[in-house]
Amino acid sequence: MNIIGYFQGIDPAACLVRDGELAAYIEEERLVRYKHAPGLFPVRAVEACLQQAGLTLADVDAFAYGWDVPRYTGGTMRAFYDRLNAQAPHDEGTRRWQNGTLSWFNEANVKERLRLALARHFGAPAPPTLCFFPHHASHAAAAFFLSPFDEALVCTIDGSGDSQCVTLWHGHGEALDLIHEIEIPHSLGWFYAALTEFLGFAAYDGEYKVMGLAAYGRENLAFRQALAKVVFPAENGFDYRVEPRYLHHGPHTFSGRFTDHLVELLGLPPRAPGALIEAVHEDLAFEAQRLLERNVLRLLRHFREATGLRHLCLGGGVALNIKMNSRLHRSGLFNDLFICPIPNDAGTAIGAALGVNRRLTSRRPAPLRHVYLGPAYDDAEVELQLQGCGLAYRRCDDIAEATAALLAQGKVVGWFQGAMEGGPRALGARSILADPRMVESRDRVNAAIKFREYWRPFCPSMTEEAVGRFTRDGTRAPFMILAFEASDEAHRQVPAVVHVDGTMRVQTVEEGTNPRFYRLLKAFERQTGVPVLLNTSFNVKGEAIVCSPRDALRTFWSTGLDALAIGNCLVEKPTTPLPLKPEEVIR
Repeated sequence: MNIIGYFQGIDPAACLVRDGELAAYIEEERLVRYKHAPGLFPVRAVEACLQQAGLTLADVDAFAYGWDVPRYTGGTMRAFYDRLNAQAPHDEGTRRWQNGTLSWFNEANVKERLRLALARHFGAPAPPTLCFFPHHASHAAAAFFLSPFDEALVCTIDGSGDSQCVTLWHGHGEALDLIHEIEIPHSLGWFYAALTEFLGFAAYDGEYKVMGLAAYGRENLAFRQALAKVVFPAENGFDYRVEPRYLHHGPHTFSGRFTDHLVELLGLPPRAPGALIEAVHEDLAFEAQRLLERNVLRLLRHFREATGLRHLCLGGGVALNIKMNSRLHRSGLFNDLFICPIPNDAGTAIGAALGVNRRLTSRRPAPLRHVYLGPAYDDAEVELQLQGCGLAYRRCDDIAEATAALLAQGKVVGWFQGAMEGGPRALGARSILADPRMVESRDRVNAAIKFREYWRPFCPSMTEEAVGRFTRDGTRAPFMILAFEASDEAHRQVPAVVHVDGTMRVQTVEEGTNPRFYRLLKAFERQTGVPVLLNTSFNVKGEAIVCSPRDALRTFWSTGLDALAIGNCLVEKPTTPLPLKPEEVIR
């Protein structure tokens, strides 16, 4: 059975679940080279998934879409919105958003978007069967069915999906039973998005910047008292409530995500995009992050005690918050946790496909070991691109040794190997790498290649067996979605990847899942004594992570990268400018 799961919205994506196993996944932005590709139908991602498996559209048994479309079509969501509007002052912006969702998720419109996309791209006269799976159930399915646990508490947290903002489930075997839900407008995702825009970043894009900025902040009791009026404990003692007048109901001079009431409450003008970051902005980020963590921790502590479940699976877009995840890891509430490596809405493509597969077959897949699920290119394809561009390169008998030597010399290298990783983190398939022993490496990557803000941390990739050496509380972390406290040796040996708060967002690398990247780390260790590399995504600010060899070459030549290790080929930039003939000098 072949099931294509897809998501259309911010970060559209598609996956292939083949005979119950996740076989392919890719985000549309990687193929169209348009960051996030908002609103596009992921038809090129669908095509790429089929190509990887050697299938055609005729081989697809069903498409899966991670929204509860019948609720929008049958009037249930309309009735839900009407109840909300009766409880709070009428707000035209909210009403327009509600009407927009009712139209977007109407079954006829959903089916027509699918039909048109497949007809235009594949020439298909009629699409395969389309199955719907509720949004938060899709997040939960991706988090639990890909986990190594037979039984767990499953929590999903996002802005909103259908009527829900948070759900808690009892996952056991092939089943997910809903325990509890928190519905609109009580959304921690919306709260954090509002503070993201208040601080001058784009919602659903800049939340990770707020998270990074929070590490520089200090306690600010005035902000704490103000934000406690926006998000506060519910009467039952474990839920939380969000006061909608600060986010939705009221005048919106500065942003559609927060009202002027929030500006008055905080006593601070919203920061304009690109304006100077001041200490007060760092403090506001600190307090927003603190509030998020405290509310999630209180909620999960209650349900850990109520259910007795000792394992946790986490999904939904808020699970991209590394600091929150790490707080849960350090809390000791759970024996172990699994955080879906693609927890945002793009990952509902996977969750919906797995949910539909479980519905049809009563089977769940094997635990997820890696996310190298995208396109791959062999050496013949790589060399064809290099030769077509007229570039000098050399073939290496051992690309890992050759690259390690350059990194040990202080060079910054683009690393393009194997199948592309899925999700927002570079995991050693499409990465920019540098020597973590020198803070100058970090600063150079920021200034000449990534063009990022000063507070954004870079992450270490290290061999799995080295995690105990460089962290105090580390564990297996293949998806770079947890941060650990850096050890004294890490502070001494790899300062470029230790964040200002003394933590590191780690990727542990196993030989069995990414053998070439593992060999690179071991080669670097032989040359330097350190099995760690500074790793950031192979892209520049505002662009999608590279997908193809041509993408890699374009980014390589337009940035300050010194070398490109692509397949078994190594491309190096000249160390000194080539002399110009007199007639070539531009005057």
